[in-house]
Amino acid sequence: MKPTSLGEWLEHISAYDWRTAGLGLDRIRQVARCLGVNRIADKVITVAGTNGKGTTVMALEALLLNAGLRVGTTLSPHVRRFNERFRLNGRELADEDICDALAVVHAACGEVKLTYFEYSTLAVLWSMLEADLDVAILEIGLGGRLDAFNIIDADVAVITSIGLDHQAFLGDTRDEIGLEKAGILRSHQRVVLGTGMPSSVISACQELNLEPLIAGRDFFVELPARASAGWFLRSELAELGRFADQPLPVGPCSPVNIGNAVVAASFVADISAAGVASVSESLTIPGRLERRSGWQRDFILDVAHNPEGIEFMLRELAMRDLSPQLVVCGMLEDKSHSEVCARVALYFDCDWILISTFGERAMTMTALGASVNDALAGYRVDDAPDARAALTKIISATNPGDVILAFGSFSVVEQFHETLDSAG
Repeated sequence: MKPTSLGEWLEHISAYDWRTAGLGLDRIRQVARCLGVNRIADKVITVAGTNGKGTTVMALEALLLNAGLRVGTTLSPHVRRFNERFRLNGRELADEDICDALAVVHAACGEVKLTYFEYSTLAVLWSMLEADLDVAILEIGLGGRLDAFNIIDADVAVITSIGLDHQAFLGDTRDEIGLEKAGILRSHQRVVLGTGMPSSVISACQELNLEPLIAGRDFFVELPARASAGWFLRSELAELGRFADQPLPVGPCSPVNIGNAVVAASFVADISAAGVASVSESLTIPGRLERRSGWQRDFILDVAHNPEGIEFMLRELAMRDLSPQLVVCGMLEDKSHSEVCARVALYFDCDWILISTFGERAMTMTALGASVNDALAGYRVDDAPDARAALTKIISATNPGDVILAFGSFSVVEQFHETLDSAG
């Protein structure tokens, strides 16, 4: 019986486990040919990287919408709602529209079994095809070479950063991981690379005769010591020269990722300095330096969960003069728990609460506590089964006006969204 509600569809598309299916793009390519989704917009931008993808994608969307273009965007993973993966012109698709898209994919499958990721990817692509878009922005969820969205040949590719994460799938070194991420590259593309790219990414560009614009070489994001001073996007390139002498406001999102987005957006549209300033000042992304208020406290929610992401988060907090009075952490089982927590503890002398995460690769508060015991030696560490249970301890351990940092996995952010929403 064919599903009718979005909940039923999500249950249906989750039935075929990707671990049973195995990696590879043959299945999804076969169904994609039936759907005709090989060209989904006039221009396509793919965004890969270890950290910074989501902010870069949303900055691209905002910049291109400001430029008057019709834009489709997909995020991976979603924080709270599956609908976050389906965005047309800045709005999430309604349940019924997503159900229609999934039904079309279902009809095209025939005997081919698809995983959750393949199903959702094809449904997004079909929705974009139907929307008559100027630009489609695709966030690569994991790696690049074998990601489902890599069946699409993009016009512009962005690789934001390369760090150690998902080593079980991508490799144990930055060069190995970089090679997987570089799988999104195609000949004749325009390419934007973040700072510190390993040699494997540079070599992949050379083999394809690509001339990437590289942060720290071809353009520079000049950060202030304090956010109030504004930031600059410097470059001697003619297409970026208009931004060189104008201070841009530091808003909720990192200027580093906005800078990458500006360069990529300039390949497909006329991006004004005023448009960049507007996006920089107002763009907010769930779980990326996200500020939420509740119970007279200031909560910062961030999905940083690997060493490079933590260092990035700490620099951004310092620039904004934000120092928490309490830290809440929850992580997945395959992360570098001890190293991550040790780095945060070096910066903030405060109490900790460890919480459990949920979903695939979840980790209990007890297991996390055992993993980070040495890293947090000397600190007062409590635990709670979830964010709602942690809230009572947070209130008793802090004062009105205090800052609480809650970081780690997307599960942590989702839990705090639900908990803080209940505050009214």
